[in-house]
Amino acid sequence: MENSSNKLWDVDEKLFASLEGHYQSNNEAVFFRNMKFKQEYEVALSNDLIISEADNADEIYLVRVEYDEYIIGKGCDETHEIHVMNLSEALSTDLSTLGLSRKITLLDWLKERDYAGVIYDHNYDKM
Repeated sequence: MENSSNKLWDVDEKLFASLEGHYQSNNEAVFFRNMKFKQEYEVALSNDLIISEADNADEIYLVRVEYDEYIIGKGCDETHEIHVMNLSEALSTDLSTLGLSRKITLLDWLKERDYAGVIYDHNYDKM
């Protein structure tokens, strides 16, 4: 049986290609390689928790939906969250629009933390 892959959004395809070989840390390489694989081959119909609000002082969370859609939020009450269609859009989200006290994109926030707290094995379809 052939293992078919989900077609990535053009912006995500360009993002992954532009970063390959230019990662700022090993953790960044692991993050982008894992996210590319997940988006191509690992459906998450029941959601895939990538960052939990319980694992960081800013209470930021990131959830992958299906293949390549994302929910980004802050706090436990889900009142401050947005739904975006691809990883590029998620990473460019200004977290201050979700209630974070400073202006910073999700990508810069992840880089600042060197991707600490990212979870790669919390796809609810596989649990």
